[in-house]
Amino acid sequence: MEDYKGFREINWTDERAQAVFASPCPNVFGCLMNEYLILRDDEGTASMILRCDGDTMSVVKTNTPIKSAYGGEIKPRNEYQKMAIDMLRNPESTVKVLTGPFGSGKDLLMLNTALELIEKDRFEKIVYVRNNVEVKDSKPIGFLPGTSNDKLHPFVMPIVDHVGGEEGLAHLLSRGIIEIAHLGFMRGRDIRNAIIYCTEGENLTRQHVALMLGRVAEGSELWINGDLKQCDGKIFAQDNGLSAAVEKLKGNRLFSHVRLMKTERSETAALADLLD
Repeated sequence: MEDYKGFREINWTDERAQAVFASPCPNVFGCLMNEYLILRDDEGTASMILRCDGDTMSVVKTNTPIKSAYGGEIKPRNEYQKMAIDMLRNPESTVKVLTGPFGSGKDLLMLNTALELIEKDRFEKIVYVRNNVEVKDSKPIGFLPGTSNDKLHPFVMPIVDHVGGEEGLAHLLSRGIIEIAHLGFMRGRDIRNAIIYCTEGENLTRQHVALMLGRVAEGSELWINGDLKQCDGKIFAQDNGLSAAVEKLKGNRLFSHVRLMKTERSETAALADLLD
């Protein structure tokens, strides 16, 4: 389990908090590059969020919703989602990792922000990659007929859920906005002007993550999300690429990470936490 959350929290009563009134605000908080800082009041409410730009801290604009033709307008529901949206939009980092429990909004925020940035011509397409690993202790479904996209279809349902169903996905595929790629076929690729988007990143080894990092060419970024509590094999528990990436790359100017802390899908979905 990774210890670096991508953010720190202090109370306004902390004497260091007075530094935020300086211009520019110095990094007296010891934050790493691209790490966030949440300032909370005495009631625990997040009243300000800052991002570390190196020697200085900048205030994050937290009231701008995600807007795309497919997802409509999506407003962040908590301070963690606000940091995630800012991270995904930030052009200064090219490797972005979003972790958190199920229902915390990882794919909702990532996919819709990616579509927003494509509509703004920041990128040309999404290359969707997922290691086709089935849920641990479930019975394998066996051979699947059809084309490569047909075989990978069960693994792209996180997209379907957020783009208006099967028709939305078909439209994105036909326009070339989304390309579905098999992890095993990524070696040797040179991907430009795209978001390489990987879900269920907890089921990746270090070699898998290194492979995808090596595909990032000019104008592209690598986005990975996952929940390290849901690894579906011993190999991923022993050699986890997602946690290694967070630990080894934290503080690098090209890397950013936010851990979402709260399930927002529904009250019922949040009950799953009680089974831990």
